[in-house]
Amino acid sequence: MIYKIFGIISFSLFYSLTVTGQDRIQISKLNSSIILDGKIDESAWESIEVLPMVQYEPTFNGEMHEETRIRIAYDENFIYVAGEMYTKDPKTMAVNSLYRDRYSSDDVFAIIIDGFNDDQNATWFFTNPAGVRFDVALSNDADFSGGRNSFNPSYNTFWDVATTQTKEGWFAEMRIPFSSIGIIVEDETAEIGFITYRWISAINERHIFPAIPPNWSLGNAKPSQAYDVKLEGVNSKNPIYFTPYGLGGYSSLSKLNADSSKYIYENDPKIELGFDLKYNVTSNLTLDVTVNTDFAQVEADDQQLNLSRFSLFFPEKRQFFQQRSSQFDFNFGGDRTFYSRRIGLDRSGNPVRILGGARLTGRVNKLDIGFLNLQTGENGNLPSENFGVLRLKNEVFNQRSFVGGILTSRLSVDGGSNIVYGLDTDVNIAGENFLEIRASQSQDDSLPQDLNETEALRFALRNSSSTGFNYQVIYNRIGENYNPGIGFVRISGTTDNQLSLGYGKLASEESIFQRHSFSLTLFSRNYNDEYEFLNYESGLQAKSSNLGWGGRFKQFGNLNITLTTGEEIIRTGDQFSLPGGIFIPEGSYSVKQMNVSYELSEAWKVAGNISSSFGELYDGDFFSFTASPRLFASKNLELGGSYNLTYLTFPETNGRSNTEFTTHLGQFRGQYAFNKKASVNMFLQYSNVSELIGANVRFRYNYSEGRDFWFVFNEQSYANRNPLQPNLPRLPYLQSRSVLLKYTHTFIY
Repeated sequence: MIYKIFGIISFSLFYSLTVTGQDRIQISKLNSSIILDGKIDESAWESIEVLPMVQYEPTFNGEMHEETRIRIAYDENFIYVAGEMYTKDPKTMAVNSLYRDRYSSDDVFAIIIDGFNDDQNATWFFTNPAGVRFDVALSNDADFSGGRNSFNPSYNTFWDVATTQTKEGWFAEMRIPFSSIGIIVEDETAEIGFITYRWISAINERHIFPAIPPNWSLGNAKPSQAYDVKLEGVNSKNPIYFTPYGLGGYSSLSKLNADSSKYIYENDPKIELGFDLKYNVTSNLTLDVTVNTDFAQVEADDQQLNLSRFSLFFPEKRQFFQQRSSQFDFNFGGDRTFYSRRIGLDRSGNPVRILGGARLTGRVNKLDIGFLNLQTGENGNLPSENFGVLRLKNEVFNQRSFVGGILTSRLSVDGGSNIVYGLDTDVNIAGENFLEIRASQSQDDSLPQDLNETEALRFALRNSSSTGFNYQVIYNRIGENYNPGIGFVRISGTTDNQLSLGYGKLASEESIFQRHSFSLTLFSRNYNDEYEFLNYESGLQAKSSNLGWGGRFKQFGNLNITLTTGEEIIRTGDQFSLPGGIFIPEGSYSVKQMNVSYELSEAWKVAGNISSSFGELYDGDFFSFTASPRLFASKNLELGGSYNLTYLTFPETNGRSNTEFTTHLGQFRGQYAFNKKASVNMFLQYSNVSELIGANVRFRYNYSEGRDFWFVFNEQSYANRNPLQPNLPRLPYLQSRSVLLKYTHTFIY
């Protein structure tokens, strides 16, 4: 079957589709120097034309209540952007954060740059009136449909910004190196796309250029809608960034002694040295080399509540894996052929030493390249392993279509091997309509190699617009023995079918709403061994119908309501237990649930979400309430967190010793920024399911970009110290603790 799919993908190369883009214009090259001080007073700016801004939201092309003047220019090595954000009442300017990359409902001045001009990838730079830097990597044309992750806020690169504030408003100047965004230079000429905007938090108003209609969920940052320009006389440098680090500290872990009579602490002093090296081989191809890679400063994982029989997915937070991470995406909805957390972490999330390796990412002509190879050390029962990934995507037909492939390998020194290969295509048929075909096959020396059961297949048709009619049709099949060694599979041996229909409508200028959205989703999951095409009851594992409405207010946030009905079947041998030890036996269970969620407005000093779910869960009932507030006490101090309470109640039945349980999952986050260079972040967690209390405290002093001093404190303690098993001693207070100091220093050559 997989070979037929490969044939279909290859055959699609013979058909050509075209998309008409915007006319390209030329922006001005600076005729004199710019002093980056946040004052738009140089003579060079006077000759640069002000861009014609329009209101994007709350009403497209509506009356703009403040004046916004934005200019863009360039020289041989940099793009410069100047923004004059006039404000009638300066007291309404929102400056809620001095913490880099932590957006806190601030006023914003931003530019999105599609350096490759491929209508798919872009780098998003923005700042607030205090001059705090935020940068985000965008991919997949900011399209989140079909399980894509198109937004990477953990991405960081080198650039500068300066701002000033007066009684007239606030003003900003950005200077962005071509080497930080990646551009394709031919004969000293480059073609890029850009979008620029201003966000006024107090009135939920966005001014934008070009005049992009709000037809998508993230249309204000959609690369395919960017304004195309030609830059002449540019010469992007290819610097080398060499970043050594030094780390010292200790860790302590509680373990049972040899005769299991008491717990003892194993103390492990740590002294580490290593480095990262980044080199732009060309203006659009970047090589990263790492030796003795360390992630001491990475924030701890969020604890999650699992009310299903499937594995939980944890997002990647480590900086090394963020560089153009979307290039390696090869997904089957929630399942992924490549999941970077398989490298350097075991399945429990514990670190495994990465000895070193390299990554190459970028674009050559119309070919996107992603290559990664890393070697890990021996760790407990895990042998030393080599991890390799090669991902290629070649533009075909038009800038929004590609044909590509992936190859992954996981090879251990004890002879174990896992190889996965796949081909895929995503074709922009017309407008916002896309055809997606993806096929993959794994070869694992520990599993039977039946071709039909070691493959994964996906067909999808979608319309990605959020205004007007939209749809998504998905067929997804995961073989019983499909095992991507560095991937993520929630459940194998199943076939998913999904039909989603939606309609989005912009409200009138007089309405309190900005937009409405309506959706209907029909879903079924069937076991492969009994599944028959178009017979959704044969071999049924689960089915559901979801009816949803969402409303975005102009001034009062967002409200969403979803009703779900369906059925779930637990086969013999698939029985499992929910939190609290509530046993779920084999059988057929109806599903009737309702979810209501509300997101607070960005215009308020308190942000966050409130949600509640209730209804039937298997043969019982549940009620869940979650609150995730964020208080912007000042530009220095932000307090927040979340609390989830879930109450489960089930009838008595054979094998079920417990019928009720209430889960508590609490998190507290506090951050204090002394200034734009020094900050401290505290993250506390408690769960009565894992019965653990976690603390993660990080102090950062950022001398300049690439030069950081970190103090990191981690502690995990037992909330319940009762013995794990009879005849074992009482648990100690502390499960683990670590204290680390780390310094990184980037040298640029």
